[in-house]
Amino acid sequence: MIVTKLQFDTDFDNAILFGHYVMVLTNEKMSGGGLLEAFDDDHAWINGKRHSRAGSSFIQMPPPDMYIDFSNESE
Repeated sequence: MIVTKLQFDTDFDNAILFGHYVMVLTNEKMSGGGLLEAFDDDHAWINGKRHSRAGSSFIQMPPPDMYIDFSNESE
């Protein structure tokens, strides 16, 4: 699988449709990851957490081999 940055609504639609793992980067650091649940013009929801589309990068990639718990992160 090729690592791809999600930029357009079509990219987000495809990530939902095909169940791709999406990593979220905020300020050049991993701030979330999982399956994309929903999105609108301003936000994307991944694993129940809302991420700003303008303030974050969304990278479609293979899932990590380990579990990362982001539930203690501040929103």
